[in-house]
Amino acid sequence: MGQQVEDSQLLDIPMRPAWCKTCEVICGAEDILPLRDFENAYGAARAGKQIEYPVNSEFMHAESIVGELARYLSWRMTRRNVPRVLCCGGTDFQYLDVAQPLIKHAGCEFGFIQGWYRIGSSTPGPGYYSPADFRVYDTEGTLIGLLTWRKREIEGWDTEKLSYPVRVED
Repeated sequence: MGQQVEDSQLLDIPMRPAWCKTCEVICGAEDILPLRDFENAYGAARAGKQIEYPVNSEFMHAESIVGELARYLSWRMTRRNVPRVLCCGGTDFQYLDVAQPLIKHAGCEFGFIQGWYRIGSSTPGPGYYSPADFRVYDTEGTLIGLLTWRKREIEGWDTEKLSYPVRVED
């Protein structure tokens, strides 16, 4: 990292809110369905049908959605690791958007019944007027850097090396 990355090299990560059992926090987790779901979505898009996963095709042109899904399908076919939480890269987590998740803080009487996690930005043009600070992960879900400044001339981003924070025990 510490280089430039083109937009064409990036894919949005399908995510869901999760409770990280390692960090004991709510954070985003990769939402990676089985390969069959990606194949079905690709086939549906080629048939001109609307899909919702791994991207919502409602407002996309048919040609662009098929190309985008081909990239997702290619990525999914090579992905070997199980989904990870994005806060620490761990795999010991529980999705929050399931019925009655049994989640508790250590030494706490109460658990979370319903989680809420907002992923994204509410300000337009991240990276043009201030650093975007979007995390970048490799194809296996390991944190490798940070997208910082948007470069219009290359349709890409400057990047900065980044790693997971080291967890300090209490």
